[in-house]
Amino acid sequence: MSRPVYFHAPAALAHVCASRDRAGGEAFDRALAGHIQGLCGRSLRQASRFIHLAAAGALAAVREAAPPSSTGVYLATGLGDLRTPARVFAQTRADLNAVSPFDFVNMNSNTAAYYIARLASLAGPNLTISQGALSFEWALRQAWTAIQHGLDHALVGGVDEGAPSRVELKRRAKLRRGDMPGEGSAWFVLSTEPARAAGRLIDMRWLAAPRKADRRRLYAPFVGRAGYAPDFVSFGPRVSPRLVAELVDIMPHATVQTPFSVCGHYPTASAFAITQGLRAAPPNPATSLHVATDGRGRFVAILYQTGNTP
Repeated sequence: MSRPVYFHAPAALAHVCASRDRAGGEAFDRALAGHIQGLCGRSLRQASRFIHLAAAGALAAVREAAPPSSTGVYLATGLGDLRTPARVFAQTRADLNAVSPFDFVNMNSNTAAYYIARLASLAGPNLTISQGALSFEWALRQAWTAIQHGLDHALVGGVDEGAPSRVELKRRAKLRRGDMPGEGSAWFVLSTEPARAAGRLIDMRWLAAPRKADRRRLYAPFVGRAGYAPDFVSFGPRVSPRLVAELVDIMPHATVQTPFSVCGHYPTASAFAITQGLRAAPPNPATSLHVATDGRGRFVAILYQTGNTP
């Protein structure tokens, strides 16, 4: 029998990378620095902006949930640290001989997860997972599996930062016309403890390359059966308008949640969508379905409950 898994302390921050919005970006960076100072009591002088972004969300969740030192860290990112390598490569090409040794350390894919574990004194499993548009979904799946096999707490989140230029971010994130690029850091603690939980993870279904009929069979357990008819439905950043229309058609009573006006589009924006769904949930029990896809046809449906979770 599977162990019940609950969400605790959802925390998120995000920024829409609007064109010609330099002032907005600078304000977000100042807020980010202040957030880190408040969480850590000091600045992270040698850390990159990506590490600041990851730590700001993760440490906020840790502060509220206060998980034990055995907690695992599951950091998801689709693009990783973009700005540090760009700066290092530019300095190298210009032969400036001014590359900081900390920049080489910060470019390592798992440095942000190391910072989080060190600052929060977490000694459990520590993974950085990057699988494109489904990076967060893979991290959530790994954490959920670990809990089913004995881990009691897992800190799970998705983080991606804006590229040095909006054009570069749109190219790397493979955005469609009209999608506003963004960046964000969204986290929560998973555990087997129901007390003070923000929600419960009910199910997570995965298909490799589903046809429409397969997708509808995938939805079937979530539509009216076992009391889990979704009250809310949200989507990942790569879900097509056609798939959105299909879901709305078979779930006409579900309210569609659209977080992208707040966080913009980036590979791990699904973490922000679910975190915001947990934070904005009504006090009464409600059921939410989150659907995500990638460019390879893989398809994930995540069902979770908010409010008073049994």
